[in-house]
Formats: sequence, structure tokens, C-alpha cells
Amino acid sequence: MLLLSGCGRDPVVITPPPPPVPPDLLQPCSGYTGPKPSTEGQWIDAAGAEMRGRHCANDRLETIAEILKPTGPR
Repeated sequence: MLLLSGCGRDPVVITPPPPPVPPDLLQPCSGYTGPKPSTEGQWIDAAGAEMRGRHCANDRLETIAEILKPTGPR
């Protein structure tokens, strides 16, 4: 009997869906959106806005990675 039971189909493996990611984390972060800077002060403002946008995006990516990080046995 045991020998014959090994000839059947493989068992179906059901994996749970990934946890939901909040929609606000999927929105893009804005960087500098103004006109092309022409003065040193405008360049500094634009660079600061780009830096804030990149930090925002990196923070969101880290949060999403924490939400989707697998837990439990593999």
C-alpha cells in the first residue's frame, strides 16, 4: 500500500499572498519640479529638493521591504 501511494500526484503547495502594501507607499516622491536653475541659490534649492525626494523614496523602499520581508520557515 505504501509503495502505491508514492506513485500519485505531488501534493499541491499553497503559498499565502504577500501582505498588502499601503497605497501611500506606492506614490512617487517628488524632487525638484521648478524651472532650470540659473543662479547659485536656485541650484542649492534644487539640489536640496532632489536630496529630500531621494530620501523620501529610499525611506518608502525600506518600509516596503520590511512589509514584504518573508517571515517564518522557508
